[in-house]
Amino acid sequence: MLTQQRTDSSTFMRSVYPWLIVCCGMLFYCYNYFLRVSPGVMQDQLASAFHINATAFGTLAGLYYWSYTPMQLPAGMIYDKYGVKFVLSAAVLTAVAGLWVFISTDHYYTAALGRLMIGAGCAFAYIGTLKLASLWLPANRFAFVAGLATAAGMTSGAMAQTYLTRVTQYISYHDALYSVLLVGIALSMFIFLAVKNRAKEDLPCQQMCNPKSMSDLLKDLKQIFTSKQMWLIGIIGCLVYLPSSVFLDTWGVPYLKGVYDLSQPEAVSTIHYTFYGWILAGPLTGALSDKLKLRKIPLALSGFFAAIFLCVIFYGPHLSISMLNLIFFMVGFCCGAHSICFALGKENNPIHLSGTAVAATNMLIMAGGMIFQPLAGTLLDLHASGLVGADGLRIYTSDDYNFALSIIPFGVALGIVLCAFLKETHGEYRPGESVEESVKPRFDMDEEPALEAAN
Repeated sequence: MLTQQRTDSSTFMRSVYPWLIVCCGMLFYCYNYFLRVSPGVMQDQLASAFHINATAFGTLAGLYYWSYTPMQLPAGMIYDKYGVKFVLSAAVLTAVAGLWVFISTDHYYTAALGRLMIGAGCAFAYIGTLKLASLWLPANRFAFVAGLATAAGMTSGAMAQTYLTRVTQYISYHDALYSVLLVGIALSMFIFLAVKNRAKEDLPCQQMCNPKSMSDLLKDLKQIFTSKQMWLIGIIGCLVYLPSSVFLDTWGVPYLKGVYDLSQPEAVSTIHYTFYGWILAGPLTGALSDKLKLRKIPLALSGFFAAIFLCVIFYGPHLSISMLNLIFFMVGFCCGAHSICFALGKENNPIHLSGTAVAATNMLIMAGGMIFQPLAGTLLDLHASGLVGADGLRIYTSDDYNFALSIIPFGVALGIVLCAFLKETHGEYRPGESVEESVKPRFDMDEEPALEAAN
């Protein structure tokens, strides 16, 4: 009986427990996504509270990315140096502190500081999840976890929009976000108690969490950023992710209200169809990519169809609500393959650089929100006629929105073109590839198998 209990315990530790650890990181990513998309459904309240136009609103929402993006590299290096347990818990508290600053003020620049703090804390969410996956799970589950984490985040984003849309009809956005603050405090405590860096008996992975010297960290950084493939992966990921970082996070609800004259709940409901498609496609695409050991072909094909559906939205005829919901679902479904970029980033570097490599990939991807969220607001103001409504806020027409948000389909289309220069990794590490090797456009599937990572 005792032997059977030990066997059952050993089976649980090998099969179930690693997934529970990874899910702790996913919970933080869900919390991060809730905070990220919240301004998009509070545009009217924020514009009224701070007396700001579209440029200032886009800047306020985008400030999340101004700290989130540059913090990706330090986050990955900190994870590689100190492990996940304490860092992940402290990062949640940093985001919670930023949320407290944001909801405790009616001054624009103080709220901007809060958004910066939220972004700095949340910078550790996705990287921490993937770092846990690289330590606790087999390598052939990485792309699946990346897609699953994105799906979980999208679910949280949909919940955030629904919750805030309903609650802010009765109370201020300050009060609506206080409960979210309390959830963050509880999450930080839970992560600190539940997460482990790695099983003690697993010496190779334990060594990967040992502190490194600064010179070693700088060498790691140089190795990553002298790779042309890493830059290419990051730029493609940034462009393919624009439907989320620009449209879903900030401008989707205002666009539907301004172009299709939908109410706030109706606009949020339509936006949810993009989340649904993304939620479904993320894990499926990641699992299929792992199964076939193909990366760039699924990424390029999904981006191609995403660009087509985006063009239908922005340049096609005025759609019925049911057709609009279908198109939005297909956009999300096609964009779900973006998580493959993280697998590509990881596989283009040695396994001991997994945290820093994924962080570098995420930094380049999230640069899209930092650059294009404020840019969309600026283009909107530049194209606007100057009409002002009874509430004193500027009125934007459908032409204004279509002009400003054209950066999304054009960006995705450019990402497809750049996929021609990617090298297929076949789901394996390429730690020995020369950084001086020239980048050649090719879509063939006949590349030599990548070298196995040294154990």
